[in-house]
Amino acid sequence: MSPRRENDDHHEPDDPDIAQAMRERRQELGLSVPVMAARAGVSEQTWRNYEAGRTQVRGDKQAGVWEALEWEPPTHVAALDGLRAYLQSGATPMGMAGGPGDLGTAFGIPGYDIPDEAYDAFEGLDAEDLAAQAAAELPIPDWDDIPTVFSEVYSPRLARMLGEDAARCFALGTFLFDMSVAEDLEGLASLPRGAHLGQLDETHIGSTLPQLWLTRYDYEFVFQLRGTARDMTLRLTDAGPADGEPLVRNLADALVLHDIFNLGGVIADSRGADIDEDRWEGWVDALSGPDQPAHALIAMGLVPAADAPDHFDNWFAPLPAPFSPDWDSPSEGTGSTTATDRGDATVTPLRRSH
Repeated sequence: MSPRRENDDHHEPDDPDIAQAMRERRQELGLSVPVMAARAGVSEQTWRNYEAGRTQVRGDKQAGVWEALEWEPPTHVAALDGLRAYLQSGATPMGMAGGPGDLGTAFGIPGYDIPDEAYDAFEGLDAEDLAAQAAAELPIPDWDDIPTVFSEVYSPRLARMLGEDAARCFALGTFLFDMSVAEDLEGLASLPRGAHLGQLDETHIGSTLPQLWLTRYDYEFVFQLRGTARDMTLRLTDAGPADGEPLVRNLADALVLHDIFNLGGVIADSRGADIDEDRWEGWVDALSGPDQPAHALIAMGLVPAADAPDHFDNWFAPLPAPFSPDWDSPSEGTGSTTATDRGDATVTPLRRSH
């Protein structure tokens, strides 16, 4: 059923009773099938398929269908709307030290939640099966539709520099990262002040961030990390970084960039987009530098010196010598979405040693 269905107006596309609910809602509104289909922007036959339970509403149609039914949007649409609102608001970008600007109410995603039972189907699966099943369940568009559906977070600058696959991977990863962090924030908000990600039953970023500092990942930190991701996306999708301008200005940027490409790459690859780990790691290296700051930080096992950049207290402080990507050097195969479009062609792929 819908996550935390608090009222009769909240429904999700995969609710078991969604077909009946759509039919009853149309009748309640006093509308015929042709009129409702026109309002939703779909054909009459498609609408009849919805009500008969033969077809689930596709991700790119859900916003229009739910609006026609006068229902509050599905969870993932609300999450994307929050991200779109921020990117379109002209909010003050975060400063070099990573402090939040005027992020406003775009961060709020009312009613966002994923129930515990949603994870039951993933128990006992290996990593590849887990990724494939998770990808099939996620409400994301087809690979070729990402530049359109996720236009607010799609970066033409990345497409020119690293290729079309890299830009799509970043857009997909940005959407998934924002949803994941929103869930973590909701979980932390329900706990006493000072609670951290290690106290949540489920957390994505809590498992990908350096485990050395797990008990430091409280609500304020996660909120600031989401602001970092949104600021990075804004810089890549607005006018684009200036020549010689670094994308990764502090270690928080490095961690966010790595996780965005990680999320986008894993899910895209499981859906047949041929984005293996070496490819997306190569794109991360091209943007953050061959020193691989995020990987070095994630693998850290000893507490660094208090004044070291990789100490938790300094993650949002400016790096002394940030890496500047070569924004004007397109990679081989720019524009292709095939395996020949390899944004990692000129960098050393990351080989994990742990």
